[in-house]
Amino acid sequence: MNSPIDHPAGKKAELKLSELLLDANNPRFGGLSKSGNQQSDVLEHIVDTFGVDDLLSSLSVNGYFEAEPLVARATPDGYVIAEGNRRLAACLMLAGDDRARRVEDKSAKYRGAWEQHGKPSIDPVPVIVFSGDGAQKELLSYLGVRHISASKSWDSYAKAAWVAEVVEKHDLAVKDIATMIGDQHQTIDRLLQGYYLVKQLVDAGEFRPTDSLRGGRGSVTDYPFSWVYTILGYQAARKYLEIEPGTSGPNPLKEKGTKKGGALMRAMFGDRKQGRSSSVKDSRQLGQLASMLVNPETLTMIEQGKSVEEIEAAITPINDKLRLGIEQVREILRDLVARMDEVEVEREVATSVLNPAERAAALSQSLVRKLQDVARGNSGEG
Repeated sequence: MNSPIDHPAGKKAELKLSELLLDANNPRFGGLSKSGNQQSDVLEHIVDTFGVDDLLSSLSVNGYFEAEPLVARATPDGYVIAEGNRRLAACLMLAGDDRARRVEDKSAKYRGAWEQHGKPSIDPVPVIVFSGDGAQKELLSYLGVRHISASKSWDSYAKAAWVAEVVEKHDLAVKDIATMIGDQHQTIDRLLQGYYLVKQLVDAGEFRPTDSLRGGRGSVTDYPFSWVYTILGYQAARKYLEIEPGTSGPNPLKEKGTKKGGALMRAMFGDRKQGRSSSVKDSRQLGQLASMLVNPETLTMIEQGKSVEEIEAAITPINDKLRLGIEQVREILRDLVARMDEVEVEREVATSVLNPAERAAALSQSLVRKLQDVARGNSGEG
């Protein structure tokens, strides 16, 4: 591979595909470590996880659009693509590059179309190159504004991974990154807190993403990362975990807190290995879950694997249960009686539900007697 030529920071150049490298550390590739970091591994991951059919179709007919340059950082080994890895992968597939040998079956028909259209140009391609120490900050600012603050956004895990890398490798403070990309809503703090929480729990063996029963999207498909930083937005969850607001560095939990963190992950995502279901149906119940973490009674039920609905039913005051429950039962019975007046019921069905109906009637009579005793001022025990 040719040694990279030193281009002015942020300037466009025409570069050969052989000079360009897919980025194994791209923040969007959150699950890449499962498959490897070789160029062929990265390309296969891109194809399997994100798909490139749309790009292959366009490139095979139109070639590479000059108006959509790749973005790269210069390294001693070549130009590592910071933005445009899907486009580069598609170009490598059409060109028959050795890095795309594992996915030849997926590119065959598009290569045929490309040849039929006279092989429109895909090599070299336009690339905006950032090189040198000073250019690194410009590249970081460009990516941050484009993908964290603007509409062309990465998913939440990709954002968090990008910020963590910037903080750890480029000696920039979180507040400086926030200023650089115009973050006015403490988005970065919450993302980093969630990112480092998951990392600490995985390292401590308290959370295995592959055991999650709740799938995610984008960079991480094993679990919905957005739920993690969302629940950390609730004061009750932070109190339970003993995480201080604004704690956005590595290992946000105290040593004893990792057990609690693991319990929270299981409550949100379930645990396939332990046969434990999630306590919530969707992200809208995360606030309810958070509030239950700081009540010893409800926390015990969460740790037992109870759902939010089951817990709420268990702790609802008896007065409210009576009012709401009796009205709900009355509405159901009224509807069933009305429907039987309108529609003929099959004899087999009537026979099968007769005994359950009689038992329900007996329970109803028992409830009436208990209510009568209370209404008369009796304890119901005499």
